[in-house]
Amino acid sequence: MKKLVIVSTYPPRHCGLATFSQHLREGLLAAGLPEVQVIPMVKDESHRTDAPEVLTYIRHDVREDYPRAARAARESGADAVLLQHEYGIFGGEGGSYILEFLEEAALPVVATLHTVLEEPRPPYGEILQKLMAKAAKGVVMARKGEEILRDVYGIAPEKIALIPHGVPLSRPLLPDGRKKWGWEGRQVLMTFGLLGPGKGVETVLEALPRVVEAHPHVLYAVVGATHPEVKKREGEAYRRSLEEKAQELGLEQHVQFIDRFVSDEELLQLLAQTDVYVSPYPHAQQITSGTLTYALAMGCPTVSTPYTYARELLSGGAGVLVPFRDPVALAQALNEILGSPQLQADLRRKARQRSQGFDWESVARRYLDLVEEIRGGRPYWSGGGGGKIANFPPLRLDHLRRMTDDTGLIQHALGAVPNRWTGYTTDDNARALLLTVRAAREGYPEAEELAHTYLAFLAFALEPSGWFHNNIGYDRRFLPEERSADTQARALWALAEGAHYWGASDHGWAAADLFRKGLHGAREIQSLRGWAGLIMGLSSFWPGPEGWTPEKEHWEAGPGAEETAAWMDDLAQRLVKALADHKDGSWRWFEDQLTYENALLPLALLRAGRILEKDLYGEAGLEALGFLSEVTFEGDLFVPVGNDGWYPKGGRKALYDQQPLEAGMMVWAALEAYRLTEDSLWRGRAEAAGRWFLGHNTLGVALYDERTGGCRDGLSPQGVSRNQGAESTLVWLLARQVLEKWAVEARSAR
Repeated sequence: MKKLVIVSTYPPRHCGLATFSQHLREGLLAAGLPEVQVIPMVKDESHRTDAPEVLTYIRHDVREDYPRAARAARESGADAVLLQHEYGIFGGEGGSYILEFLEEAALPVVATLHTVLEEPRPPYGEILQKLMAKAAKGVVMARKGEEILRDVYGIAPEKIALIPHGVPLSRPLLPDGRKKWGWEGRQVLMTFGLLGPGKGVETVLEALPRVVEAHPHVLYAVVGATHPEVKKREGEAYRRSLEEKAQELGLEQHVQFIDRFVSDEELLQLLAQTDVYVSPYPHAQQITSGTLTYALAMGCPTVSTPYTYARELLSGGAGVLVPFRDPVALAQALNEILGSPQLQADLRRKARQRSQGFDWESVARRYLDLVEEIRGGRPYWSGGGGGKIANFPPLRLDHLRRMTDDTGLIQHALGAVPNRWTGYTTDDNARALLLTVRAAREGYPEAEELAHTYLAFLAFALEPSGWFHNNIGYDRRFLPEERSADTQARALWALAEGAHYWGASDHGWAAADLFRKGLHGAREIQSLRGWAGLIMGLSSFWPGPEGWTPEKEHWEAGPGAEETAAWMDDLAQRLVKALADHKDGSWRWFEDQLTYENALLPLALLRAGRILEKDLYGEAGLEALGFLSEVTFEGDLFVPVGNDGWYPKGGRKALYDQQPLEAGMMVWAALEAYRLTEDSLWRGRAEAAGRWFLGHNTLGVALYDERTGGCRDGLSPQGVSRNQGAESTLVWLLARQVLEKWAVEARSAR
């Protein structure tokens, strides 16, 4: 992909869509796209520019310009068009002229829908349906937008993508910012944006006397010029009505109108000096708000009415919601925040956390991924060497190396910095060994030395009893703990894969010897996930087509093929019995609640069924995985069970906190189901779970960090975690490696 064309309003035109398009273009270039041209929508000569990126213009009300511009885009060599759709910027009834552009373009079109009406009046609903029929994908910035497109307009889920509104990265604070705007000694409230009757400023003015009574030094800044279209129709009548209202309420000393179009640089400086941002839109259907997104990115404590976008963006405490047109409730919320420095600090922290991954470069990469998917034909196979998968970044071990010292893998991180106070765990080092031996097998030479370190850690962690100690301090002391069946099974699985990879070498002998010793402890395992993990380890060690076939003189004898098969069979029977004992109507699971690492249980049964060639186990695994899929997929969106309450039978599924472990294990299980059934449904499930890491999730925010190669620790209502610990990074890398291995196998099969 070499070139994209954006169709939208564009600077010097003053509107939010023009600013959006300018930043999107900059983000695409920063993400590595060689060229991005623009076709601006213009209404008069003041909207034109001689900027070199302009390909041609579309005059709003000149019908012939639309197909002409489409031909120009096609002939420019563009790979696709990014259309910014807002009804009012296009000519014809309801903006219908844009359909003629789509008809003529003969290029893939991604339409970003800045307005999605839940109750569209004619002809708006029909026009949007026709637009979506011609576009390859429609992008919305809120999950509610996805629901409306599906339920109101009948748009297929696979044609809809969720990508958040972008924000510029924070700028350094001006040292004299408050002095510049006359804000010294004031508690500043702010509303920003092009001014018009739909902004809701009147409600804030009506609330302000109650706020002034409690906080005499409060100042409400209304920042932004009057919307150009409003100004053409009505002049400055609306602004004057607000000024008169402020005077009537005796608020002349407490309201400031900054009447000009503010640059992003200045806006960010204003927001950085703001005590509380107020977003008082009076209508529930507001599906996006760049100003609200900017405020959160700058860490502003925020009070908003509960319009669609605000409900989603401020969920989980990232801001405070008050009813529409309710000045009393608004005043109460503002007084509470202004009177509590601790509450302000909490809101600032949650706001910054919620907006992680909203920078324009990250958002632009999501658009690039989407275009690649459309152009690729096969969404997750590019045909490139080395198992390259379109839309999935390459397997990178940068952050894993950063988190590893000469002892092993450090457990947690502060951001992307290893947190040595947290020490090490066998859980993490076992997963790291599993990943690196698999990566080394697939041709990643840097993985080999890391694998040696993790193997040495497991040798250190093995107690004389045959149990692996899990928690080890940074000073290499064993910390007090109870034995963990999960840890034992994970260590054995990794060691089995290590023995398989290294074969009859010294490292292979060491891995096999540790595996054999660890089996003594494993015989005491009495937990579902312990049994499932042990099946995975035994299937990897089993001296058969799937496992290790060493030269026997190089290792001390462990379980042979018959003993291994019998053990796997016994463990699979236990899982099948647990499933049968807990099935109840539509509930088809191994226990009375869904908790953590859920997909491991059906994965183990599917693996046992395939290795042992027993249909009973495969059928039980598919039944359980089918139930788990019903619970955790909304169309092609993976929504795992959150660990803040789990999902008890007869209760409600916890939406947050969503953990990478669930997505990673779903990738494994779904691809195992695909190997068994060759049903493309399961391949799609695996790919969708993999896309969860890249931002195709309930918040629309990527957990994978392309700058570091690490993965953030989870999704909460406040946003994505800033920390990139060992477990989250490893399950992302393992999921990525499994998808890559499948891609290589698929290529060979073709």
